[in-house]
Amino acid sequence: MGTKSGAYQDIYVKRDEVMVSLKEDVTDFCEKYIKPVHPDNWDWSVRDFENPENDPTTAEDTAIANVVYKDLLDSRETDVDLSTMNNVEAIKAYLNPDSRHRAFNMEEFAFALKVELEHGKIKDVNVTNNHPFLTAMIALAHMTESLTYYKRLKVMEAEGEIYEIVRKLENSPTGNEDWYKELGRAEIELQKARAGLAERLKKMDDIPALSIIGD
Repeated sequence: MGTKSGAYQDIYVKRDEVMVSLKEDVTDFCEKYIKPVHPDNWDWSVRDFENPENDPTTAEDTAIANVVYKDLLDSRETDVDLSTMNNVEAIKAYLNPDSRHRAFNMEEFAFALKVELEHGKIKDVNVTNNHPFLTAMIALAHMTESLTYYKRLKVMEAEGEIYEIVRKLENSPTGNEDWYKELGRAEIELQKARAGLAERLKKMDDIPALSIIGD
């Protein structure tokens, strides 16, 4: 029998030697790991992530990263076995609290969580129920194929926006002043995105090369 959407409800993980269902775990997880670093609006199950002011903070994503990193180091019999993921040593190095690039990595990871929250309650199909742990696992699944995934995503999105603005300019004979302003803003964003990718590439020295590379 196939697995239905929302299968997270049948997945159990071990937290402090107690088995917990991820379906019931969202608020408990947030209260334990998110609330200490984000005491206001800490419950992701009810947080309005449509509002950019509620984006995951670096303090929150660092707390989540610490949980995932601990799980990667532990040998546990659970439904979620992180030790089997591709390029696990690279992921551990990326999440390692002792990484010389920890602050940079966590800023990037916060953006990754923001992107992957679309698999929660923001979109029509709720896969993760906004569970921070599952949201993190989606982000890391992409990063097991390319640790530059999210920096390249920013570049791609900026390039796509510029392409669409140029199309509008080509097809709108009048009233183009606002679109030229948008084009200037988008070009600045592209420059920032490319600079971010270049910085990511420079800060790969403490991360093992990927043995399995994605598309």
